[in-house]
Amino acid sequence: MNDHPVPEYRVLFTVDIEDYSSRNDAEQRTLQSALSTMLDGAADAAELDRQAWERQDGGDGIYAILPAGTNVTPLMDTFVRELDAALGAYNRRRHEVAWSQLRLRMAVHIGPVHLNGAMGWPGQHAVQPARLRDSDPLRAAMAALPEADLGVIVSSAIYRDYITQGPGEPRPTLFRPVRVQVKKQSYTAYLYVPRFNLHTVEALTAYAPDSGSEGGDPPPPGEPSGPTPPLPRTSGGHTNVAYGAGDAFTGDKVAGNKNTYHGDHNDG
Repeated sequence: MNDHPVPEYRVLFTVDIEDYSSRNDAEQRTLQSALSTMLDGAADAAELDRQAWERQDGGDGIYAILPAGTNVTPLMDTFVRELDAALGAYNRRRHEVAWSQLRLRMAVHIGPVHLNGAMGWPGQHAVQPARLRDSDPLRAAMAALPEADLGVIVSSAIYRDYITQGPGEPRPTLFRPVRVQVKKQSYTAYLYVPRFNLHTVEALTAYAPDSGSEGGDPPPPGEPSGPTPPLPRTSGGHTNVAYGAGDAFTGDKVAGNKNTYHGDHNDG
C-alpha cells in the first residue's frame, strides 16, 4: 500500500498591502476592511467562489489556494481589472478619518501543492507566490510608478501556459520578464502593472533575465549576468498603453505560514 501523500494541482495567489506596518492601528483596521471588501467584489465579478478558497490570512493581506479546476483566465483578466478599479476608487476618495493609501502587490502561480501539512502547506510551490510577491523587481516597479495602485507578478508557468495562450487580457506584451534572486536560487517571472508600460521603467533594467538557466535552478557558479540593452526613454518613466498581441517567454519562482482558514472569514 502506498501511503505517500499526493499533491493537488492548484492555482495559488497572494496579495499584500504595501507599507502596512507604518500605519497606525486605526489605519490598519480600515485597510483590512477595505481590502476584504475589494477581494469579495473582484471575486464575485470574476465568478470565483471566495468561500471555497483555502486561505492563510494575515493582517496585511492573504495567501489563497483556489479550488481544483479554477480557470486562470478570469483571475488574471476580470479579477485583476476589478481589483485595480476598486483600488483606484478607494485611493481617490479619501473621505474617511482613518484613510490611508492602499496599494497592493499580487503574485500568481500554479503547480502541485500539499494541502494536508501539519502546520500549513508544505512544498516548493507553496513557497513560491510569497517569494514573488516580496521580490525586489516588483518593489522596484511599484516605487517607479507611484500612481499605480496594483502590481502583479506571475510565475513562468502562469505566463507560459495561460497568458501567452489566451483568451483574455492582459496580453503578453504588457508583461515584462524579470530575474528574481532568492537566496541561492534564481527564477524568471513576469511583471504586469495595469494601465502602465513597464517596458519604459528603467529601474527594472537591473532585473532583466539573462540567457541562463530558469525554473528555480541556481545560475552557474561565478557566472555573471549578461549585459542588458538600454530601454527607450520617456518623460516620467511611464505611459498608458493599449492591449495588443505579443510574444511568449519562459521561466519560473516561491512563502510563509500565518493562520489558515477554509471558506468564509472576516478579514477586517
